[in-house]
Amino acid sequence: MARYPESLIEEIRERIDLLEVVGQYVNLKKNGVNWLGLCPFHSEKTPSFNVRPDKGFYKCFGCGKGGDAFDFLIKIKGVDFFEAIEELAGIAGIPLPKLTRDTPKQSQEKQEREKLRQRLASALSFFRQTLHAPHGQLARRYLSDRGLKPETIEKFQLGYAPPGWSNLLDHFGNQESLSKELEKVGLVVRKDEENRQYDRFRDRIIFPIFDLKGHCIAFGGRALGSGQPKYINSPETPLYRKGDILYGLEKNQEAIQREEQVLVVEGYMDLIALANHGIDPVVATLGTALTPNHLRLLWRRTRRILFCFDGDRAGEDAAWRALEQVIDGLKADRTAQFLFLGQNEDPDEVVRREGAAGFKKLMERATPLIDFLIRRLGRGLTLDSPEGRAALVHRVRPFLEKVGDPLLRELYADTVGQRYNIPLHRVVSDRATERKVTPSPPPWIGSAQRSRPGGREENRPGRVFQAPVTFGRDVEQLLLYLLLRKPGRIVEQEDQLGELALENPQFAQLLTDLLGVEAEKLEQEGFDLFNHLSSPGLLATAREILSKEEIIPESEEEELLGCMTAIQIQQTKKELQKAKIKIETDPNTKKEDYDTLLGLKLDLARLQQSKVRSVQSH
Repeated sequence: MARYPESLIEEIRERIDLLEVVGQYVNLKKNGVNWLGLCPFHSEKTPSFNVRPDKGFYKCFGCGKGGDAFDFLIKIKGVDFFEAIEELAGIAGIPLPKLTRDTPKQSQEKQEREKLRQRLASALSFFRQTLHAPHGQLARRYLSDRGLKPETIEKFQLGYAPPGWSNLLDHFGNQESLSKELEKVGLVVRKDEENRQYDRFRDRIIFPIFDLKGHCIAFGGRALGSGQPKYINSPETPLYRKGDILYGLEKNQEAIQREEQVLVVEGYMDLIALANHGIDPVVATLGTALTPNHLRLLWRRTRRILFCFDGDRAGEDAAWRALEQVIDGLKADRTAQFLFLGQNEDPDEVVRREGAAGFKKLMERATPLIDFLIRRLGRGLTLDSPEGRAALVHRVRPFLEKVGDPLLRELYADTVGQRYNIPLHRVVSDRATERKVTPSPPPWIGSAQRSRPGGREENRPGRVFQAPVTFGRDVEQLLLYLLLRKPGRIVEQEDQLGELALENPQFAQLLTDLLGVEAEKLEQEGFDLFNHLSSPGLLATAREILSKEEIIPESEEEELLGCMTAIQIQQTKKELQKAKIKIETDPNTKKEDYDTLLGLKLDLARLQQSKVRSVQSH
């Protein structure tokens, strides 16, 4: 019977996000290491349908149905296995080959891969035995001096490759067929000019590398003495591709699920040192930059990734490469942060000095992605100048455009805008505006105007507009000035004025007093408003406002609306910032929180657009 290769099915299974597949049909909520929801296969009122994305399977404890992503699609949609493969391959972005039967060559390759796994398992056993043998004494002392507990050494199955060129070869009997297999998995090296083989790992602490099924597929080695290089890894082999493997993931994935975060470090010794102090939700890259496959493995297990790098220039460069990967297609429910250590420090040194509690405090203070992005791209710019801020926006835009979620993209842009006082619509790329050959003049650059007969102003083509009176002024004070000059406006705008929250406490109390006066009195000719203020202090404030605001706007009604809009924009920005902080810091963020954010963003956009129209018509 024709079928797809088993390796392809396994690749789809590894790449697919089970939460994403099941989440299209079931409303899931986090519950410890599981995700819980109402079973789609039978009627129930209490959720008993569990999903374990780290393990790649689901199980309903009500009806007993369970399986992986393939089984779920087959049951929920009534498709056959081949159709499920085709759909999931499409989701994972994996091209499908033609259906084939296993050829004799493919069967032979399977057998060879199994043999290679056996050789690696035997090598691991040899290295572990050697560590505990008499000639492993120096290696044991080194690990003890590094503070590693016996249970940590056992957990990570550390070993020792003794000095000498052929210890491993001799262990396997120096048979030609076996030595070729050892060469295929990178355990021995062939010197072509002499046609001689020798052990790759010599006088080194051995760190076995496992796949997600717990099979040993490669090794790393650290020089015990002064040998160079200090660290070496197995080369890529038929079983090992470093861009697909994260060190420690097979052991720590339950801790990652439980603590709802993962710390990514650069080396296996950093990971082991952290585990030695009880910090378990950690993985390490293996001598390579972060890859899209690495991210797929991590996002399947958590929604928060912390990248931890050494505090030198190389560490920051590595962090930047990680940011370039993680920002591409970033979704709203995913968080990436960066933990930078001190100059020339690594996690191993810091956790031994600060302990687990101290290191966890550092993790809590990790730098958000947008802050690192601004810091890196702002390097070399004078950000207190208009030119520097403009250059920053142009640098930031291409990265913001990579963010997958539109709301998250806009919130990042809003952070840049608020920090450097740049309007949101100028941070977000506006290609329609950029394509204009002759841009409209800014609404205020000077006071060049033409006059009609009779002294009236005319907005002729090419005119440079005069600034509205509110520009650059205290809008709260100007608002109260306009109300005090004509109290009847309080009645006309009572509803909108009642929604304003002024920042100046004295101004806020004055507005409250004004809104408390009866409407009939406010509309009376010659009404003395000052006699109705609640305190001498407010009376002094009102008189001071009238004395300070000497300019009488040409269109007071428009200026009043402009003041109210400006104050509403300030209020909305504050509420938006609070909502954003809640989402970033609250682990129990709900859909309603994102809805609130979206509503505030729409309100802000409406108010800003209203302000722009008001300025243009001024």
